[in-house]
Amino acid sequence: MRLWVRLALAAALVALLCGSFVHYDIAEDRTDPYPETEGLVADYDAHVGERTLLFGTVRSVTDGTLVIDVDSDAGTLTMTVPNADADVRPGGVVQVYGTLEPDRTIRPERTVVVNGDGGAALYKYAVSAVGALLVVGLFGRHWTLDTEAWALEVREDG
Repeated sequence: MRLWVRLALAAALVALLCGSFVHYDIAEDRTDPYPETEGLVADYDAHVGERTLLFGTVRSVTDGTLVIDVDSDAGTLTMTVPNADADVRPGGVVQVYGTLEPDRTIRPERTVVVNGDGGAALYKYAVSAVGALLVVGLFGRHWTLDTEAWALEVREDG
């Protein structure tokens, strides 16, 4: 296949990929049953009494009460989660489903620990980086790039 055909095919595939992004944005289902975090930051009192699902980073834990920071594009919302049944430390991430109450409090029906402490994210990235390096190393050990033909070839032993 000629180089210009390959470039045209690559350009068409990139255009198709970008078009799928636009289509997703236009066709995305906007009937989320929970209030958006940006709306909570802007006017919390308008949503009191509604059920919601929030993800937040734990700021403090005191006698089963969590104080979490919920990040959004509009800013950070600090919420209190009383009677949280979660074994988590500050820096951890939790998912809270419950009903919004006055004074930026959520009455939890369910609290799920996503990361128990702040070190979980570092561990996740470190393991992913080691895995990626192993894959690249094994690939480079068995394959080579022929720069004249711009093709991958199996390395010959020896």
